[in-house]
Parts: sequence; C-alpha cells; structure tokens
Amino acid sequence: MFDIIEKGGILMYPILALSIVSLAIFLERMYTLRKEKFAPAGFTKMIKSLLSRNAYGEAESLCKENNSAISRIIYEITQNRTHPWPQLVGIAESAGKREADLLGRFQEAMATITALSPLLGLLGTVFGMIKLFSVLSGGGVGDPQALSGGIAVALLTTAAGLSVAIPAQVFYYVIKARSDSIINILEKESSEVAGLVSAGCCDEVQKDK
Repeated sequence: MFDIIEKGGILMYPILALSIVSLAIFLERMYTLRKEKFAPAGFTKMIKSLLSRNAYGEAESLCKENNSAISRIIYEITQNRTHPWPQLVGIAESAGKREADLLGRFQEAMATITALSPLLGLLGTVFGMIKLFSVLSGGGVGDPQALSGGIAVALLTTAAGLSVAIPAQVFYYVIKARSDSIINILEKESSEVAGLVSAGCCDEVQKDK
C-alpha cells in the first residue's frame, strides 16, 4: 500500500487523510444517531401519559432526568404551556430546530470531502501529465521508467480520489437519511405533546370558569 502511495506522489497523502476523516465521521455519526438516544420510545410514552392527566410537574421532573433531544423539546413546551396554540407550536419548532442542528453535525464536512477528493485526484493527474511531458520534452522517450512514473502519478491519484469520494458520498446519504428519520420522529412527538399540553391547558381554563 505504501508503495502505491509513493508512486502516486505527494497528493496521495491528503487523499489518504480525507479517507480516514470520512470513515471516522461515518462511524461516529452511526454510533451517535440512534433513535433511542434522541427519542426513547418508553420515555415519550410515559410523558404522554403524564400530560394526558395534566401532571406537568412530574413530566418536567422526568424531562430533567432524561438527557435526550425529545426531553429538552418537551420541557420547553411544558414550560410555555400557557401560551396560545400557534405560539406553542412556534416554540416547539424552535426547540426542534436547535436539536436538528446538532443532528446535522459533520454533514457539511462529509459533503466537502466528497467534492474535494476527486479534485485532488484530478490535480494529481495534471501533475502526472506535466511530469510525463517534461520527460518527453527532455528526450526521455526511451526511458520507460521515467515515462511510467508520470503515468503512475496521473492514474493513481485519480483512482485514489474517486475511491475516497464514492464511499464518502454513500456515507453522506446514509448519515443524512438517519438524521432526517430522527428529525421526523422528533417533529411527530413534539407535535403530539404540544397538542396534549394545549388541550390540557384548555381543560384547566374550563374548570376554572
């Protein structure tokens, strides 16, 4: 492998570095982006049960104990439960957007790697062609080793760049799909919670009257 890197020239090193970074990002995101970490089903079911009985104090205490995205969103909703329905929905959306931003971490970095890797490979190809033409212009047509060196740089860097870009593109879509799936769950759960809170507050107002 190191022999191939040496033959490909200096640009093989940044391409190799990008491949390591893309793999590290992918593994970290796959470990982090788990549904149970952001919206544990048992927790949301328990919270909905409490809110349906207007047990806001218990629900808020439970949210404080649970370190998940949905718990933070629900806590903010319950803290602002006296607001009108449209405003409550806006509060839920704002809280959800903050959590969605955390879910989208490193996606731009992965997209950058996808775009940059083939460009580095192309630059290596240009360097290889320059080397090749330098040999030819210097009368080195009969020197197969010098000619093969230029061809190796041209072909290996292109292949290396594409070999990094293609998996990185797949990694990007897998990460994005998982992130979008969790965001959809958060939106659904927060909407249902906002509805329960709004209905509960309406019931309390009716009783007070």
